Amino acid sequence: MVRLLFILMACATLTLGCGEVEKEPLPTVWWANLKPDIIIGNDAFYAGTCSITRVTNSGGVKTESIIFEVPYSFLATCNNVGPLQYDGEYIILNVCEMTFGAGGCGGGSYRSADFERWEEYIGVTWINSEEYEAWRKVGSTSSKADSVKKVVKE
Repeated sequence: MVRLLFILMACATLTLGCGEVEKEPLPTVWWANLKPDIIIGNDAFYAGTCSITRVTNSGGVKTESIIFEVPYSFLATCNNVGPLQYDGEYIILNVCEMTFGAGGCGGGSYRSADFERWEEYIGVTWINSEEYEAWRKVGSTSSKADSVKKVVKE
């Protein structure tokens, strides 16, 4: 009998404390109050810290996904250099990778036209006395360029 009374009192105490449960406000996404670096169609692109986030707007529902992260370099820090760029064909992220103890910035540029296949800038090459940017697939160990783009000086 005492045990039953104790259980009833415990249940009553628990239910008295259960009013309406206050809901925690949903956290605000980091890009919510920022102006996108680039807008292409229904997609907004933001430069994260050495990454690119795409926010797709489909029927008012915004979905974010990280579409690129700069490959990890041992004992190095990475910072963005300026906003994302879009030249009408490629989205381009410029970064500064500083190796611990080395000082200075080993800059890097990464680009993609389809947001799936990424290339990194490896320097300048000359073809028939004309200057070209040389680009190599991210992760490739080849010293050859996978693609080139003519440098147009204004």
